[in-house]
Amino acid sequence: MNAFPYIKTLQINDCYTYQGLIIDTGVDGDSFKHIIITGKNGSGKTTILNRIAFVLDNIRVGNSPKESIQMWENQIKTSPAIEQDSLKKRLKDYNDVKLIFNNDYYGRLKEIKTEFILSYFKANRIIHLNNVQTVTTETNFTTFLSENSDSLDFVKSFKQYLVNKKVHEAFDMIESKVKQVNENKKFFDGFTQMLRGIFHDEKLELEFKKETFEFFLKQGDGRRITFNQLSDGFSAFLNILMDLLMKTDLIRQQKNDFSYYPNGFVLIDEPETHCHLAMQYEVLPLIADLFPNIQLIVATHSPAVISSLRNSVVYDLSSQQLVSDEQRLGSSYSELMIRHFGLENEFSPIADKIISDVQVAVLENNAEKLKQIIIENDKYLTPSLRLEIESQIIEIQSKNIES
Repeated sequence: MNAFPYIKTLQINDCYTYQGLIIDTGVDGDSFKHIIITGKNGSGKTTILNRIAFVLDNIRVGNSPKESIQMWENQIKTSPAIEQDSLKKRLKDYNDVKLIFNNDYYGRLKEIKTEFILSYFKANRIIHLNNVQTVTTETNFTTFLSENSDSLDFVKSFKQYLVNKKVHEAFDMIESKVKQVNENKKFFDGFTQMLRGIFHDEKLELEFKKETFEFFLKQGDGRRITFNQLSDGFSAFLNILMDLLMKTDLIRQQKNDFSYYPNGFVLIDEPETHCHLAMQYEVLPLIADLFPNIQLIVATHSPAVISSLRNSVVYDLSSQQLVSDEQRLGSSYSELMIRHFGLENEFSPIADKIISDVQVAVLENNAEKLKQIIIENDKYLTPSLRLEIESQIIEIQSKNIES
């Protein structure tokens, strides 16, 4: 069996304002590296991610590049003039980027169409899970794997998926299907453990109320909340994990191998969406740990995100350069903000103004002006900055006494 074809090189032919850019992961053989694209606002990160998703989706449904291009060219020739601009745009979008894989990608991806994961999570991904009225079959879920519908719509059915599993588990127990019961228990134990890690709560439990088909997160401090009551940050994060958990479980059932870790591609635009700084640092490592055969392709503004993930390459669209591991994994957030996010220095605008005023006062040998700066900015001064200004005052006063 051929190894899974991961993306080795991303070639940007003509996308947004960029032409001829190459992002090479430097990996040969069957292994892979994650790809992180960063840059200032307006640098084209989302546009490039959209193009990659478009190309992968066409491959997923069984169209080779040659077939896709030929299809649109034929449609352009035979379609009414009013439709041609739209078709020409689709053809351009497809040609904007070229994906170079580490082996024979087309034949392999077509062969394992329903056995690998392809998901694209856009920046706005707050979800509201659909309420559950009854048990359903898994037809809709398995159809999704082959058709690759929108991930956001798929995740809305996550609660339905959990209810189905709970009810099927009950029937399996009645029928003494020990293996199925054990596998179902592993799924819910793994999901609960994942939730404990996200919430940093080792006492958290997933509670199911069969009367209402509702799930509650029962936290260690006694609070009970539903998935739809989560904060935007947790909701955005769980949106990704819910999608991947369902797809992984369906593929494992299909292969009858519950130890199997599916291969695939997961594209995420702004994984930091709605997340506080600590969570921004946790998002990608947790996904990579839970789904080790998934290649992540990410667009981000966050220094916490680009410094969080090992086994990855980071490309800065603003400088059009790869960011080395030494630069991102060994740098402070302030250094990353200056080098790759367009800031002139590590200070806030208010601190910048204070420091500038201090420098002017020191050049003027004006101790009184420095004292006034302390008075006017008292609530903004950190202990270290206050100490520095006071030291300058003492030094100026000493010089004045000596003279």
